[in-house]
Amino acid sequence: MNEAQIIDLIRKALTEVAPGRDFSDLAEETKIETLGLDSIATMEMVGFIEEEIDTTFADEELAKVSKVRDLAGLIRGGRVDA
Repeated sequence: MNEAQIIDLIRKALTEVAPGRDFSDLAEETKIETLGLDSIATMEMVGFIEEEIDTTFADEELAKVSKVRDLAGLIRGGRVDA
């Protein structure tokens, strides 16, 4: 999965859990906290992504996610990129 596909997947997940919001300006440097999601919606977004790519992210890796770039690292290889 290339970077554009990963961003599209994250955008799709965000649209699923927060319909009606505009995530067209989503970028790798976007901070997760600025997306306007509560903790439940954030976990639903992660669950959507896990389902789409048929994997489960480790809790210790999820705890490191602060930017879209970090989430992209999980999607690519199951780890937050350093």
